[in-house]
Amino acid sequence: MPILPFGDKTPKIDTKSYVSPQATIVGDVEIGAQASIWPGAVIRGDQASVRIGESSCIQDSVVIHAHTEDNPAIIGSLTIVGTASVLHGVYIGDMASIGEGCVVFDGATLGEGVRLAPGSIVPANVVIPPRSANSGAPAAQIRDLSREEVEKQSARAETIAQVFQKLRRWKQLV
Repeated sequence: MPILPFGDKTPKIDTKSYVSPQATIVGDVEIGAQASIWPGAVIRGDQASVRIGESSCIQDSVVIHAHTEDNPAIIGSLTIVGTASVLHGVYIGDMASIGEGCVVFDGATLGEGVRLAPGSIVPANVVIPPRSANSGAPAAQIRDLSREEVEKQSARAETIAQVFQKLRRWKQLV
């Protein structure tokens, strides 16, 4: 797994997280405990910082990057980012669910518990309110989410984290 410094910044990866050998992590990146970074993911903290919270799941071929220091990429805890999504300089709150193939541009803010449907595009500097379901290009709010729906998203992230903890332990035995 390429874990590369950039300038004087070296990735900080919690020992309880799982990073696939096929993922690439560069520069000013911090990955929280029990987070999982899947094959093909590219997380670049070369121009600004990237932070990924505890028990978050960054699925296959996701790209996370930040273009400027005033727009770091911050992904909350218990958040799932679906396969082949691209996130540039964004804030995504805890317990969010980002569908496969989404694109979220610089300065966008997605509140706690947000659900973004697969293929959605969030333009730069857009604010999506907490606990809302959103879809489209550009993404628009469809409805509010109930507390139970947000808790299900959180429980799904926890389940994924537990699976990857088993995989991490299994790899240590091999």
